[in-house]
Amino acid sequence: MQRLADTFRDLSRLRLFGVVALPLLGLYLLTASWTLPYHIDTATNVFTAWELGTDGDVFLEDHEVLVSPEYVRTIAWIVPAKESVAAQYPPGAPALAAPLYAVWPVEAQRIEVYNEAAPDVAPVEILMPPLGPAAITSAVVAATVAGLLAVAFSKLTDTRTAAIGAYVAGLGTGLWSVAADSLWQHGPAMLWIVTGTLLSASHRWLAGLGFGAAVLTRPHTAVIAAANGLTQAWQRRSLRPAVEIGVGSALGLAALIGFNALVFGSPSITGGYSDSFATNATSAEVSGFFRNIILALVHPTRGLLVYSPFLILLIPGIPAAWRKAPSWVRGSALGGVLYLLVQLKANRYSGGDSFWGYRYPLEMLAAAAPFLLLCYTEWVRRQSDLLRRVFIYLVVASVVLTAAGAVYF
Repeated sequence: MQRLADTFRDLSRLRLFGVVALPLLGLYLLTASWTLPYHIDTATNVFTAWELGTDGDVFLEDHEVLVSPEYVRTIAWIVPAKESVAAQYPPGAPALAAPLYAVWPVEAQRIEVYNEAAPDVAPVEILMPPLGPAAITSAVVAATVAGLLAVAFSKLTDTRTAAIGAYVAGLGTGLWSVAADSLWQHGPAMLWIVTGTLLSASHRWLAGLGFGAAVLTRPHTAVIAAANGLTQAWQRRSLRPAVEIGVGSALGLAALIGFNALVFGSPSITGGYSDSFATNATSAEVSGFFRNIILALVHPTRGLLVYSPFLILLIPGIPAAWRKAPSWVRGSALGGVLYLLVQLKANRYSGGDSFWGYRYPLEMLAAAAPFLLLCYTEWVRRQSDLLRRVFIYLVVASVVLTAAGAVYF
């Protein structure tokens, strides 16, 4: 009878996943970027995914011209790599799109690349892969994130609230306007963070592998895995959770170091990234760091609380949520905050331009989502009708703002 009950519970969670993920997938496919123009970061991932899917490697011989001073930063972040060139980014995001590129029937097209900052420089022709596989991958990954969030939420509340919470995450945050739009690193990183967090509740060995895949996608997500494992170890008074999660995460880190050794000739974590990020992260300078934190929250065009204002009313619920949260929820939430602090210490708050809203807080939101749900169930839902109504208005505002960017930007 217990096995039968477990089966029905699993089916229920699978149904919950589908109820959330499938409608969002249809919406994401309609609003994804299928044509140029394309952001420099996402175009870089497209080049790698296309090369990986069609030739089985990550060396971008067809784009060597893009490392010359005249064309650097014009359309992609291409850097020298051994005897060739490659993207500066880790392989996690391109690897998800590579299978579709392997079977996609449309060939790459030749386009001209201009340097707008130097109009006297003649344009060059490069191969531009089709963007269909990238659009589909981005939409599928983002919809999967929302579906898995619903499953994670169902461990903490009733199914109805879990589904509504997942829809709020899927429609009222940058998961839609950024991660589902094109082949950023954020969507794949969120996918593995949510997978690791969900599995850390009961399958920590597998959770470690999920977090390890996140590290292979966005290396500093390692702090989320560490915080989850150490928090569970502390609360359980046992090193076992930290070891179980740490082993799988370490495999992802080892894979990243091995990849960088093969591609860039050096067994490092940073790979093709500039040394400036590590320098900023380890410097003693704090004024710019605090400025980044404030602007990441309230900047008119990049602020997390500006584009997802429903989060403001969840802040007072942090103490109540902390008392209620199990260790796996606490650990990932702490790790998400640490991740964002590392990001803001190493880099600017804005994340550049040519996208709608914020993007750097996305991994933090993925890690902290179960905790944020508890902020709602343990505080907002128990307040007055007026405050609950205000929260609903803020959710609607978040969805409208996000939709404006996802549809029209």
